[in-house]
Amino acid sequence: MLSEEAGIDVEAMSASDVGDETQRRFRYQINYTALKTLQILKQGSDIVAVYCEHIEDLLVEHDDGGLTGIQVKSRELNQKPFRSSDDSVRNSLIRFCVRAARYPGRFKRFILATNFVFYGGDGVEDLRNVLRRCRENPSHDGVGPRDKILVYLKSLATSSKIPFEQVVAILATVTLEERKTGIDQPDIELIHALGEFPGLRDRPWTELAVMAHSLRSHIWDVSSLGLTGFVLDVHDVVADLNQHLEQLRAKRKRVDEAVMRQLTQPQSDVGELLAVAGFTSRESIPPGLGKMELKMAAGAISYADIDEMKDDVSSLESAFLRWKEKYGLAEANKRLSHFQHLAKRAARDAEKAASAHGAPYGTEMFDALKGHAETICRKEQATMFGCRPEHLVGAAGLLSEECRVWWDSSRTLPFEEKP
Repeated sequence: MLSEEAGIDVEAMSASDVGDETQRRFRYQINYTALKTLQILKQGSDIVAVYCEHIEDLLVEHDDGGLTGIQVKSRELNQKPFRSSDDSVRNSLIRFCVRAARYPGRFKRFILATNFVFYGGDGVEDLRNVLRRCRENPSHDGVGPRDKILVYLKSLATSSKIPFEQVVAILATVTLEERKTGIDQPDIELIHALGEFPGLRDRPWTELAVMAHSLRSHIWDVSSLGLTGFVLDVHDVVADLNQHLEQLRAKRKRVDEAVMRQLTQPQSDVGELLAVAGFTSRESIPPGLGKMELKMAAGAISYADIDEMKDDVSSLESAFLRWKEKYGLAEANKRLSHFQHLAKRAARDAEKAASAHGAPYGTEMFDALKGHAETICRKEQATMFGCRPEHLVGAAGLLSEECRVWWDSSRTLPFEEKP
């Protein structure tokens, strides 16, 4: 028999839950991160990449190699402003000091950002006064030992175990960002920010909303420690596996211009994809390029160029795995087939031109293939999904492994064992 509670309307039950509020605040950070990543695409920006949940909430990489560390704090609009004595503020400042001391010379600045505001006043509770002291009077001239800002800074030095003078120098690089918005407002802010780009200004609002969702989803995904693909199958097994995995995680958390171009590519700009005859769907790109190497060697292609081709195939493999994760296996195979079609055409044209000069013509063909790939990438930008000419060259390498592209006129596999 069912109890009386079994008939309770789930929607009418108490909505109090710590987990969903935590997710809501993290969602604000994801939106904020998305807004920062868009700065990568701005004309004249010195930002080359943003790392999500790596060292800091956000780690911004500049074109001179310097870094900006950002901590994000959220608070409801009906709560009190952030004060320097708040544990969350103190912990962020201590964290900045520890990071700067651990990686000397790497951090250009730090930003403490909030959706709300920081307390305003004349004393130590106003964090602006603390940071201003560090910038304008780092020697604390004219103040006594009981000065509250001095005492506050010494407490940070004690907690961080960083020398006092070094703490003052680090905090002099900290700036505050008050966004004065609700926790949920950045959702629509992201759409507005996308609409400010000239290439997206005339797009339908609904299309920008889908693009914003895709950008948030990517950032949410890479903010975790998870890894994608078959890590041990598609990467070399190294002596220090833990270090290897950390490097893979850091690479996955990196959002750069290539990633942003792909995420902000209007779907209505993507033309119909081509297909190569006899294309075989796959779960992953098969390991091993032995046949490709032998064919390229038969065309008198140097070891260094063959090694370069293997790197290009590896780049294509990485792109395939990303497509598979983000869009599903069917779409990943569709895009791979499209790339193979373009690569097969480019390889055929390259061979035709190179073979006219006599054999062996592999080296000349390889150089011509790279030139054709660059031309195709410019003309077919709408269906390149943010990829580079190297990805097309990699597709030609994969076709060579499948015996669809050759590098000499013999059309035989050298050193092949006879039955």
